[in-house]
Amino acid sequence: MAAIATQQNALAGLDLPDLTVPQGDTRTLRRVLNAYWQRVLHDLARVPLAAVAHHNRALYDRTCQALRAASSRDPRKALHVVRQPTVSVLVECIQHQLAGVPDTVLLNRWLRELCVLVLLELATLGEVPASGVTVGRDPDGRFPELRSPTANLALRPHEVVTALTFRPHSLTLHEGMQTQSLPLRPDGKWLDHKHEFGMPADVEHPYLMIVPGVFLALTDNNPLSNFEAHPDKNGNQLDLGQHAASEWLHSLRHAIADIDAHMPLVGEELRLCMRLFVPVGYDDHKHLSASFQEAVGLIYLTLHPQQMTMTEAVLHEFQHNKINAAFRLDPLLHNAWSPLYPSPVRPDPRPLHGVVLAVHAFQPIARLYEEMARAARPEAENSFWNERFRKIIHINRAGAETVLTNAAATKTGSGLFAEMRSLDEHFRAYETERWPDRQDAADLSELAEQHD
Repeated sequence: MAAIATQQNALAGLDLPDLTVPQGDTRTLRRVLNAYWQRVLHDLARVPLAAVAHHNRALYDRTCQALRAASSRDPRKALHVVRQPTVSVLVECIQHQLAGVPDTVLLNRWLRELCVLVLLELATLGEVPASGVTVGRDPDGRFPELRSPTANLALRPHEVVTALTFRPHSLTLHEGMQTQSLPLRPDGKWLDHKHEFGMPADVEHPYLMIVPGVFLALTDNNPLSNFEAHPDKNGNQLDLGQHAASEWLHSLRHAIADIDAHMPLVGEELRLCMRLFVPVGYDDHKHLSASFQEAVGLIYLTLHPQQMTMTEAVLHEFQHNKINAAFRLDPLLHNAWSPLYPSPVRPDPRPLHGVVLAVHAFQPIARLYEEMARAARPEAENSFWNERFRKIIHINRAGAETVLTNAAATKTGSGLFAEMRSLDEHFRAYETERWPDRQDAADLSELAEQHD
């Protein structure tokens, strides 16, 4: 089963010269993401048999066979499957369990869900055997909830369902001697809902397109979603904050349109990397957002009435996703986790890894402000907008000083920190030019509340 993919250090010889702000093309991030997804694909297929419960072994074997067959026909199909955060986060969580003393019950619950979601994605792409792959209930009499961003589907089988069969472009639910089938379209479009009537399952279409390939997700299966590292937050429960989904879509589309207009290569990168935005409430005072290193392609964020705050949040968390993929392939730092240093954007001391995340996120935000000012956007004449711009530059300068003074870079990470230094020097000169008479230091406490 491990033959699905051969793990390679695809970052070897790559110095990440523009992982923060792309220059000329998106080649660097493409290489990072391809290497990351190859790693996920490899890890999916190498769960030791000893860790797989007897009731999961046949299912896991059939899933790996189907994925291997799909990969042999078209490697892009297999990568499409593991690109879904619904799939990749389970692979990552299982690998974390295997790295320590595993909770075998939890591991096998995740593994069963993983297999079902992989089969659902493959069926949607038409990449399962024509005869189908049938899955029964687990020993506790349960099915995992089925979720597919590709098919725009979330499905919870009712108790009367005894088995599921995945066939090319369809899902069949067995209820005794009777069966009912749902069509599965890889474009996620549901032209009608007649097939859902009388279906022995709760059926939803919870993935709302923000831009092609990127969705507002009204369902979430990330086992880590309520793990919270920020001292001012309490998890990431899915919540529209009593605002219509249409408001969220409008705000997120506006944010991405601003990025496209002023940093088009970053907009291209965002579409390469991101898949799901999960809403976690509304707050008109501060903005809180989150990403997980184990969930590349997934962002949690609150809705905020100030559009620039939303645009910042999207760019900030997207940058975390970029570097998180790189961190899963190379540590980038030899001293990433100790000792602790003051963070320019967090109230708590952080390992250098966390300060790197902050600077890597905020330097492109400063570049966005710079490009908006160059384009003579009306906001650039606003005093609050300008003061915020200066504060962001000061955050970057404080964070970059901490990182560049203390970082012990790996060979791969050296290019990242060279770029950080170059951007820091650029904004140091830019600040002097734009605000020649202002020498006061910005108060960073306000921005410390804005993001993760």
